[in-house]
Amino acid sequence: MEFQVPQFIEEKPKIIGFLTLAQFLYLAAAALISFTGFRIFSFFLWLLLTLIVGTAAVLLAFVKINGQGFPKLLTSAFNYFWKPRTYTWQRKSPETTIDLEKIEAIENARKNMHIQEKLKSIALSVTTGKFFLKQPQADARERYETVVRLTGEREQAKRVDYSS
Repeated sequence: MEFQVPQFIEEKPKIIGFLTLAQFLYLAAAALISFTGFRIFSFFLWLLLTLIVGTAAVLLAFVKINGQGFPKLLTSAFNYFWKPRTYTWQRKSPETTIDLEKIEAIENARKNMHIQEKLKSIALSVTTGKFFLKQPQADARERYETVVRLTGEREQAKRVDYSS
């Protein structure tokens, strides 16, 4: 079985000469408005109206920006300015309430934790740097000082004050 693959699917069919139906309707509407304006207005106003309407008709019929026709571009611009925009990345998270009973149950589960799980928790704390935070000094008398040896090496040493 052979199937015929459609070709030129992005191109609209030419109905009237080299124009598609939409292009023909844009240009015909502009010509009708220009003809009506010629009968109603003075020459200067008719010329101004014809220039504006003719330019708009040519833009709508023939201009494409980034592969999109001008009518689609105008529709997208209109929707952008007039329709409300929602940002899904700023949606509100649902409010949750926490039961104190659940917290107590979690604390009891932590107390009953096995030794292996406790070691894993401690290892995680060490790797994340939780234990390396500077601890306040327990005793004001315990101080560290820099000791300079005879060779010139510097070393931190704990100072012990026996006088008190």
